[in-house]
Amino acid sequence: MAYEDYKYLLNRGYNRKPALDLVTARYNLSKKERLLLYRCTHSDKEIEEVKRKIVINPSEIAIDGYNIAITLLSAIYEDEIFLCDDGFYRDLGLGKRKNDPEIFEALILVNEYLSHKDVKSLILLDSQISKSGELASKLRKLGINVEVVNKTDKMLLLRKEVIVSNDFLILNKAEKVYDLLGEIIGNIWNIKVFKIPPT
Repeated sequence: MAYEDYKYLLNRGYNRKPALDLVTARYNLSKKERLLLYRCTHSDKEIEEVKRKIVINPSEIAIDGYNIAITLLSAIYEDEIFLCDDGFYRDLGLGKRKNDPEIFEALILVNEYLSHKDVKSLILLDSQISKSGELASKLRKLGINVEVVNKTDKMLLLRKEVIVSNDFLILNKAEKVYDLLGEIIGNIWNIKVFKIPPT
């Protein structure tokens, strides 16, 4: 019911925060429930616009490195993964694994998957996260194309390639997007996924 009410308000043009505040108070939502609604609920118009941008088989992509790797690790470690109403997978970790050394392995896995599909990729890493330079150096030694940038979201949107991210703010502003996580999580591993809205 909280989802339905929040969705209704978004579809009626209400701003996210006051709409979310109203629904949170009405249903006495926990911080986690509030975050879940915020990350996984979008207006029908927003969903339509993002889906219109999806490219099925891109030749060149730019990847939101930490964003994709962290959600992938959440799937591997069987944390809660949500298939949101815009069709993209997200977790609620808010970057809790951003300093996990296994980010390295997750990005290698992504690169191997893309190599099999013959997709040229560039991974962008945010310089504000510690040891990004060290991580980039290790990846480059394996022949992986990676750049460390000041603000990943802004730099992604300046790229000419198709964008890979599950950050809705980036998806909303991008011209073309590729649902890489949807392919990897949805088609390769048999993991437990929670759907929003529940079916």
